[in-house]
Amino acid sequence: MSAWRVVCAKELRETLRDRRTLLMMIVVPVLLYPALLIVAEQLFLFGARRLEAEEAAVALLGDPPPDLVARVEADSALRVVPIDGDAEGAIRADSARAIAVLGAPAGDDGTRAVTLLYDATSDRSSRAHAELRAVLGEWRDALLEERLGSRGLPGSFAVPVAVADSSIARPDEVGGYALGRILPLLLVVVTLLGSFYPAIDLAAGEKERGTLETLLTAPVPARDIVVGKFVTVAVIGVVAAALNLGSMILTFQTGALQLTAVIGLEVSLSLPAVLAIFATLVPLAVFFGAIFLGIAVGASSFKEAQNALTPVYMAVLVPAMLPVFPGIDAGPLLSLLPVAGVAFFFRDVMTGQAGVELGLLVLGSTLAYAAAALVFASRAFGSERILFGGGEKAEVEPGGWIERWRVGRQVRARDGVVPSRGTALLFVALLAVFFFMGGIQLQLRLGEAGLLAAEWLLLFLPALAFVTAGGFDPVHTLSLRRPRATGLAGALVLIVGAMPLVWVLGWLQTFVLPVPWEMLEGLEELVTADSAGRLAWLLLLLAVTPAVCEEIVFRGVLLGGTRELPPWRMLLLNGVVFGAFHLSFETAIRFLPTAVLGTVIAWAVWRTGSLLVGVAMHLVNNGTIVVLASTPGVRELFSDPEAPPPLWLVPIAVVLFAAGVRILLRPAVRADDPHPRTPEP
Repeated sequence: MSAWRVVCAKELRETLRDRRTLLMMIVVPVLLYPALLIVAEQLFLFGARRLEAEEAAVALLGDPPPDLVARVEADSALRVVPIDGDAEGAIRADSARAIAVLGAPAGDDGTRAVTLLYDATSDRSSRAHAELRAVLGEWRDALLEERLGSRGLPGSFAVPVAVADSSIARPDEVGGYALGRILPLLLVVVTLLGSFYPAIDLAAGEKERGTLETLLTAPVPARDIVVGKFVTVAVIGVVAAALNLGSMILTFQTGALQLTAVIGLEVSLSLPAVLAIFATLVPLAVFFGAIFLGIAVGASSFKEAQNALTPVYMAVLVPAMLPVFPGIDAGPLLSLLPVAGVAFFFRDVMTGQAGVELGLLVLGSTLAYAAAALVFASRAFGSERILFGGGEKAEVEPGGWIERWRVGRQVRARDGVVPSRGTALLFVALLAVFFFMGGIQLQLRLGEAGLLAAEWLLLFLPALAFVTAGGFDPVHTLSLRRPRATGLAGALVLIVGAMPLVWVLGWLQTFVLPVPWEMLEGLEELVTADSAGRLAWLLLLLAVTPAVCEEIVFRGVLLGGTRELPPWRMLLLNGVVFGAFHLSFETAIRFLPTAVLGTVIAWAVWRTGSLLVGVAMHLVNNGTIVVLASTPGVRELFSDPEAPPPLWLVPIAVVLFAAGVRILLRPAVRADDPHPRTPEP
């Protein structure tokens, strides 16, 4: 065998033995890229639906004919409003999103000129302009058809209405709007990259070169070493971002880009705006630098640190892209989000819409995140296990993969261990990807039967195969214990009280997230039965099957594998993963209610030690929805989807919920567990 083949085989063998490399090569691409696409789609749909759900206030000036007014009023997306004062002032004051100014009939044919006023820097005004323009086009076509049908006319009658757009936004406002869509993302990414590689080199790079130990043994406090490193990284990040900011501004403002002049854009930022952006970049760079240092110092090599930091880099892109999506406005909540608040502040500064209050909120929250990241980095540098434990290489057992798996399975079966946290999370994450990919195909081909098959074939059977093939203790991994009567009763009382509370939570959520009514109508049709046979089928499909198949995955494998975590983290993680599993491509409205229910069920299973409790709670929740939706009187009572739920249920639900919690807090609810098992090493 030639030398290059020997080297290639050796490098491949060592790469495949590295668990972290396998994670970056296979797991992260499989999970991260679909997740980014779904999140981007959700954000786009969220903004678009918010725009579509709002009635656009428009005005008609210049003695509009009754048939035009009737057409505009018949459009569900538009609402005709009167305006006082000048039209441009009404749009700037948001009294009207778009205004049609009709000229007087001219000529023998009575052709009227119409000018549409709107604000091109406002998504809502642009949407109103498009809707109003479409109505005017329909009106024009109707007039044309009427004229041509009644008598022979000259060619000028083919254009009875001449429409001209006229945005009230100045060229510099349009330029700031265009710049605000692109520059915030670029600034965040440049600041991140400016801190990315220096952090790796100053932490993992020094460990790889063997100079970090020498530095730590010097008569210098460890705190000073951390501060010096993170300041260096932060300064490099700020300088890189500042240079790029200056270069972009000069490029636009000196006219180097001819495209701006061709399309009539004027891009300029005032000195206070530039200073405000730069002042916010400083804590952002500190935040990135400290986070990257704290993570990179745990790596033993430059390559390993790159692998560890790449997911963080990719995760930052999602909040940084938020200002790109239409219909998402900056507010107090978004301003408090890491990275997202900074990106929105940059956009508002560039469009001239930044407020002092939100600016201070963004700056303060970013400073707080930077301080927390610095604490994280300091603790990482103060841990000898992190500093000096990363270079140890795990011993590789002799033999091939199959032999090592067989020996490991025998050891786990002998010791009766449960999956580790990482193994359980990895299994559930991969299972979710394959469930969405395969489940969609099954449902498209088989309909409701495909949904049933997906649950049993892609959730239940893989979970059993994972526990069996891995040699894990099924009783302790899946909590397969008979529940005590007291624990089961308390869990049922708890879920009955939780359901109305979650219902109210979902209703409150609609004030923030738009509701896709077309999707809800489809769900209503799915859960509604008009006969006893149909009701039995829906209970099997939507209540019994999810209660068994989903519980064995989430309150079985996932909960069993994360018991090493503190209880509150274990339960919260279980609920979040359960809620994320129920996300759809159309909307994210199911996430929060489902995550809360998942957390409640996980707590009951953890308290009782029995998976059967989770199955019973899941069954009651889903079965109740099917039964209520299939009862004509109840369905008629809740026919208005925008009406609030019956609030008189809230105090009853609170009492039942508290009673369930009280029962489950008793020591007697715990199922026998004489031989607790530890996670796999």
